[in-house]
Amino acid sequence: MPGLIVDAWQYILHYKMTDKTRKPAEETRQAQLLKGLAELALLSLLDERAHYGLEILERLRGEAGLGLAEGTIYPLLHRLERSGLTQAEWRLDEGGNRPRKYYALTDAGRRDLALQLADWQRIAAALGAFLNRGGKP
Repeated sequence: MPGLIVDAWQYILHYKMTDKTRKPAEETRQAQLLKGLAELALLSLLDERAHYGLEILERLRGEAGLGLAEGTIYPLLHRLERSGLTQAEWRLDEGGNRPRKYYALTDAGRRDLALQLADWQRIAAALGAFLNRGGKP
């Protein structure tokens, strides 16, 4: 059931993010929703291993289905770093030609991820049950 809820949310977010007929108020509402989801998804991604900025953006767009603009990911990364949830270090890319800034979770970031994930699962389950009340599909 939790996988179904996540799949449903990914579909809804993809539909909402690719719908070009939205009005400004809808875009503002969606931007606020994406902000919270982007932080949770980003922390979850960094829990795997350290990633560099563009790699993070590509994975959040492709795998998480979040239609984030390039200009939104870097302020988020910097905010998380300032708050002590992530740490960054410069490394050379695989070819050794280009330096990239890699972001990794700190212990505080792992604790925050666990809290956010528990909140998300609780909210997703409650909202899913609410939206499906009375046998609605």
